[in-house]
Amino acid sequence: MEWLYRNNLNNTARFVLGEYDNLSDRTLICVGINPSTASPNNLDPTLRKVKAISITHGYTNWNMINVYPQRATNPKNLHLTCDLLLHEENLTEIKRLLLMFNNSTILFAYGNLINQRPYLKNCLSDIINLISELGFSKQNYCLKKTKKGNPMHPLYQKTETIFIPYQYCI
Repeated sequence: MEWLYRNNLNNTARFVLGEYDNLSDRTLICVGINPSTASPNNLDPTLRKVKAISITHGYTNWNMINVYPQRATNPKNLHLTCDLLLHEENLTEIKRLLLMFNNSTILFAYGNLINQRPYLKNCLSDIINLISELGFSKQNYCLKKTKKGNPMHPLYQKTETIFIPYQYCI
């Protein structure tokens, strides 16, 4: 397995983190809200869970992307306003990832944290549009939904939880 890791120069943002064996194999791409401190060979609990979910569901490759790429161990520490250059770089890296792994399933898992900052919904909308433009709109899933209808964060879900189709709506 090879690591795929894309971050900015000062490591204040992470765009992609995952592992792959063969680019044409089944790939799970999980969409979270913001990255924490995880890096190759140093996965945090969320990334360990995403990896376990991908293995349990028969995916060879897995990758984590985020609605907003700013590293923050606490989502309350996210920028108060969107850094548009950072957001554009995130979209560029997500597009690169989707083009690399054309046999991908998208697993949305950002939870109610989407409401943490007003700009996050706009960032998510741009990602959804990109996913749709590239033809991945029929492979969108989540594990469960919150009471507010958002796709539940994976950390406290069972690895064998069945994926349910997820229709994005904001």
